[in-house]
This record gives sequence, structure tokens and C-alpha cells, in this order.
Amino acid sequence: MASLTLKILVTLYIFYALLKLFDFFFLKYETRIARIRAAYREEGRVLRIFDDSILLIMLGFVALLFVSGFDYLSFVTGLLVGMTIIQVYFHRFSAVLPSDKSPDPPVSAIKLMSYAIQADPGRAWRELTLTTVLLVWGLYMLATRGFGWFSSIG
Repeated sequence: MASLTLKILVTLYIFYALLKLFDFFFLKYETRIARIRAAYREEGRVLRIFDDSILLIMLGFVALLFVSGFDYLSFVTGLLVGMTIIQVYFHRFSAVLPSDKSPDPPVSAIKLMSYAIQADPGRAWRELTLTTVLLVWGLYMLATRGFGWFSSIG
């Protein structure tokens, strides 16, 4: 039961992640930056609530993974790959932001990073492409091996 629950939750989370990736390329800058401005209102209260909530959800994922049984090497490798992709992704946004795209004070480091990402998300095209490919592969594996759908394909 834990394995099935985890498969369903991971599938849903992959769809959410892919939608967030496509926002960069299908939503106008004005729409994206308006969402970022809203997220940082009230000293980032919405972001703190989201971060705390998603961290609890991720702990639930890990708990389900432990209950389901897992390969420690795959887990640790995935963790390291994911952390490295995020680190390199952030490094793509080291250029100074023009004043018309900079956030209003007060400016925290993460707020500045959020604005930089919205200003030119294409800077991280390699990391976004790799992430998208890995997520689509993950969906394929969940569909064919995880749920047994399209078993003639997998």
C-alpha cells in the first residue's frame, strides 16, 4: 500500500513540477513577476507557509519510501544529482540585474534570486532541459513499470 501511495504522489508531484517548468516559457514575464511580488508580500509569509508545507510532504515521501523498501544507492545518487542540478541552476543567474527588473527593497538574497530567474529563465536552459528529460523519463517509468500501464511498451 505504501508503494502504491508513493507512486501516485510522485506522479502527481512530477506533473506539478513539469507545469512549473513550463511556466517559464508560456507565461509572460509580467505574469510571472506579479506572482513573485505577491509571494514576497507580508515578508514572504506565503513562501514560508509553502516551504514548511512542502518540507513536511517531502518527509512523507521519504517515510513512504523507507516503508516501501528502496535501494540506498539509487536514493543517495538521486539526492546528489538533484542537489547539484539546483546548485548549477542557481549559478546561471549570477549576472547583475538591470534596475528595471530588480526587486524593491528590502531585498533578501532569495528574493533577488527569484527576480533574476524570472527576468531570464532561459539562462538555465541546460538544467531545465535535463530536469524535464529526467521528469518525463520518471513518468514513463511510473506508467510502464510502476503502474504497469502500456506494458507492451515497457
